Amino acid sequence: MIGQYVPTIVAVCAILATYKLIGFCELLDNITSKSLEDKYDYIIVGGGTSGAVLARRLAEDSHTTVLLLEAGKNPTGNEEVDVPLFADKLIGSDLDWRYTTTKQKHACKGHKDGVSVWPSGKGLGGSSNINYMQYLRGNRHDYDDWANNGAQGWSYKDVLPYFIKSEDNHNSDFTRTVFHGYGGKMTITDIKLSPVNDIAEKALKELGVNKRDTNGNTQFGYGHTQATIRNGMRWTTFKAFLRQAMHWPNLYIMTEAVVQKVMFDGRRAAGVVYKRGGQERTVKAKKEVILCAGTVGSAKLLLLSGVGPRNHLLKMKIPVVSDVPVGENLQDHVMSNGIEFYSPYSMTITPAKAENLVSSWAYSMFGTGVKMSPRYREGTAYVKTRHQPPHMKYPLIALHFVANIDIFDPEQLNIKDTVWSGVHGKPPHTEGFTVFPILLHPRSRGTIRLKSSDPEDDVLINPNYFGESADVKILVEATQYARRLVKTKTFKDWQVVVDNSVLPECAQMGNFTDLYHECYLRHITLSGQSPVGTCKMGALGDPTAVVDPLLRVRGVKGLRVVDASVVPNAMSGNAYTTQVMIAEKAADILRGIDTVKPIKDYFRHMIAIKHHKVAEDENAPSTATAFEDEEEQKTTKNAKNNRAKKASKRR
Repeated sequence: MIGQYVPTIVAVCAILATYKLIGFCELLDNITSKSLEDKYDYIIVGGGTSGAVLARRLAEDSHTTVLLLEAGKNPTGNEEVDVPLFADKLIGSDLDWRYTTTKQKHACKGHKDGVSVWPSGKGLGGSSNINYMQYLRGNRHDYDDWANNGAQGWSYKDVLPYFIKSEDNHNSDFTRTVFHGYGGKMTITDIKLSPVNDIAEKALKELGVNKRDTNGNTQFGYGHTQATIRNGMRWTTFKAFLRQAMHWPNLYIMTEAVVQKVMFDGRRAAGVVYKRGGQERTVKAKKEVILCAGTVGSAKLLLLSGVGPRNHLLKMKIPVVSDVPVGENLQDHVMSNGIEFYSPYSMTITPAKAENLVSSWAYSMFGTGVKMSPRYREGTAYVKTRHQPPHMKYPLIALHFVANIDIFDPEQLNIKDTVWSGVHGKPPHTEGFTVFPILLHPRSRGTIRLKSSDPEDDVLINPNYFGESADVKILVEATQYARRLVKTKTFKDWQVVVDNSVLPECAQMGNFTDLYHECYLRHITLSGQSPVGTCKMGALGDPTAVVDPLLRVRGVKGLRVVDASVVPNAMSGNAYTTQVMIAEKAADILRGIDTVKPIKDYFRHMIAIKHHKVAEDENAPSTATAFEDEEEQKTTKNAKNNRAKKASKRR
């Protein structure tokens, strides 16, 4: 009897959840359960950031059947997921895979056993349930480099329409440009909850860093935080894409189903083996199996299935199906615990302030106030360093400005108590903020390896932090840059002072010298939570690639990977935002359609207008395309002026 009401119940639940009125709808999983079939057109492994998007888009074709298998749970009704400020409570929870690295040779010296924690989302929505929600696409040249190195069809002009397609940006200034969209599934909200945003903007301007839309044409500069938040609530890919589609008759979603391996018929992926409730089962794919299990999970599944480096598979006694470099090329953003700045003026966002009567009322009634803070993040600056080669057009470092001075729990981060207490004394003020320098493009490469052929065993994650000495030197420079902010007039006006606590283990290096900061970074080394690269995308003939530009796994048929693991080189943004784009584009590839043609047509129209204006006015700035950044425009303009001068001399 209840079956006929399922579509209505799901629709009502989706609306109630949007406005924070949900309660009974956590029963959604049971209400919408369907009897499983033996075969589906597509089997998607992993309902995380990219899997949720891909499942929705493929199921939009009502003639296609899709099975989505997710190891975690449905997070609906979890307040710690819904309230952005509670993000820190999710690390180490049942929505986190709780990965840890192997003992690091060049880093993590102040961590217990020399290992770093690696948070990774588990459950429908994946890491979009536990991340810091910042919407950071990366630099346009990140994607151009992908294309130039063999990933044809993934240049900036190719991927920008897919970013725009999913975007529902609530900043009208941004949506008036060609770089942003409105009305998509993924809601993007401005965050300006603390004076820290204005302090950062003005202080950086004194150092020559201008305010800009860092998701727009030019990334270098400072931008206030934009976050995936809707009506004050975290807006995950599950909420945005999947929840309203759960009742569709051609989309089947099974949670708490842990896939053990991909089954092959010869060299064709035929289905998967999964375990649920202690029972092992199989299900077959009519068309393809698609892995969306993440940088760690997808690599692990391929290796368990016989797709990976031959020598490693033979060592694990796994029959080799395809000898490709799965698990190589691991990259991650690298950071430490930040530099704290203190001030006598009110600016800090804290849980205590969030729970006061006024804040609680504002959030419960309107979804506003400090509870909607995405883990205190107010803005991000992208700056150039001395170590940046002249030809490199994307930033090597970012500075996150965070309106809190007690952001981390050392136990949660696996840092030794003696090390933490050495750098966390009593601050001169209870107000202030933290600046986090982050290395965006590490030269170091790590690996993921199996511990055994048992799917229940953890994998060996070795990010090889600071394996290349250049990485730590760049991050040292970023740290010194952040400390120099205290000399700006803006910081002085706010009576901001920098924390001068010294880590005892590094005191012999001289206080706050480059050698001191290098020692510090090698003691407290944290993941920037954007691991990529273990199933690298590249040209068909590229021996370092695992998937081709159509995301097909090399050496086999009927198997693709659609998640952050295919990213060939780390982005200047976060992996979360890029994964949504990858899934949107993958859906078009699989369906053989072009859903972003109207956006591309609009771009061509804008380019034509620009060329027409340039032709009409010889003095107008010459812009080769609508996608040139400011640096390129300056170069083009200077080249044009030089040609004009030479022509004048000849005359």
